[in-house]
Amino acid sequence: MSQRPWTSIFAARLRGACTRRILPVARSGWAGAVAAAWLAAAMAVAPLSGCGGGVGEGGTGYASGPITGFGSVIVNDIVFDDSLARVEDGDGGSRARSDLRLGMTVEIESDAIVGGGARASRVRFDSAIVGPVESLEADGFVVLGQRVAVDVTTVFDSAFAAGLPGVQTGQMVEVYGLYDAGLARFRATRVERRTALLAYRLRGPVSEIDERTKTLRIGTAQFAYGAAASTPADFAVGSFVRLFISTDPPGLAGRRQVLRFGEVQRPLLDIDGCSVKGHVTRFTSLSDFRVDGRPVDASAAVVNGGTVAVGARVEVSGSLRAGVLVATRVEVRSDQFERDRGFELRGPIDSVAADRTSMQVRGITVGLTRPPVYLNGSAAALAVGRSVEVRGEVSAGDGTRIDALVVRFR
Repeated sequence: MSQRPWTSIFAARLRGACTRRILPVARSGWAGAVAAAWLAAAMAVAPLSGCGGGVGEGGTGYASGPITGFGSVIVNDIVFDDSLARVEDGDGGSRARSDLRLGMTVEIESDAIVGGGARASRVRFDSAIVGPVESLEADGFVVLGQRVAVDVTTVFDSAFAAGLPGVQTGQMVEVYGLYDAGLARFRATRVERRTALLAYRLRGPVSEIDERTKTLRIGTAQFAYGAAASTPADFAVGSFVRLFISTDPPGLAGRRQVLRFGEVQRPLLDIDGCSVKGHVTRFTSLSDFRVDGRPVDASAAVVNGGTVAVGARVEVSGSLRAGVLVATRVEVRSDQFERDRGFELRGPIDSVAADRTSMQVRGITVGLTRPPVYLNGSAAALAVGRSVEVRGEVSAGDGTRIDALVVRFR
């Protein structure tokens, strides 16, 4: 079992709909873990309609951030029913629901978010970087001159079963993640293997523009944009851009050539309930900062968990008005919080290994060797078709697998 505090186990809806409280139960041995799990499970099914001060009021909803669970799609602890939603990629192409994966960064438009849930009308997924691995680092790798950090919350696709040790220079990868402006690097939430491409891609904030040489800087790399098509009207230092980059070798001074600019974020009308997760990319004051390029006014918001500053990872809840996220609550999220949050899967068991050391839920391998805490049943009840809720974390030895901490039979 994990030797970390047991926080928010099966309390996702409670955090998402209300004040994002953390269960004040520390793990103390096996009995303490079981008690914490039972308490969390009881809280998770408590009535939520009376909660206030966050996402959940009004007739429209929106969320952006990494997918942390399925059953339907879970983002920022909000459960979105995606059964009737249009799923599309970053270029607007129609995709299937089965294309959605843990760790993908998405934007979701929905009806009102009530009780920690909503009905999604549109799910759009988009990665941060697509290109060749240029070099390796102790905690990540470099792609297109961008440092990419990998940690215990990063999900890898099946091509990288060993996780980071399976990544090698020259491989073509697609990285989903959030840009940490404080450390000038991307924090990967998912890494996938790609084949040959017509163009590389990069999405991030512009830190420098040289009008004379027609170059821009993202992270630690410069790119030549003089011949690029579709330059955005708001192109400026601090703005987020989405670049399509030539696969030709770097030219003068090691700069790659930008072929064209793409759409970064869909323009949105006023929305009653918003939940946005990302890093602060620019900060002037609480009434004027940006999260992944989106303007935020948190002058009247409750701020918990730390200080809002450039590079801080935050979840912002509020409403969208005239393109500005007017926040009611800002939660500063630490690395430890992200580890403790883990991943959640809900649905019927697809298969169970003969030795009962693993099972498949929604096509995802779930390890059972920790062993997990079982609620409303025991390991003997594991069977194909049995409906379960699983809370777990990425396996230390297999980046494609989720090790179960709690299995709850439904």
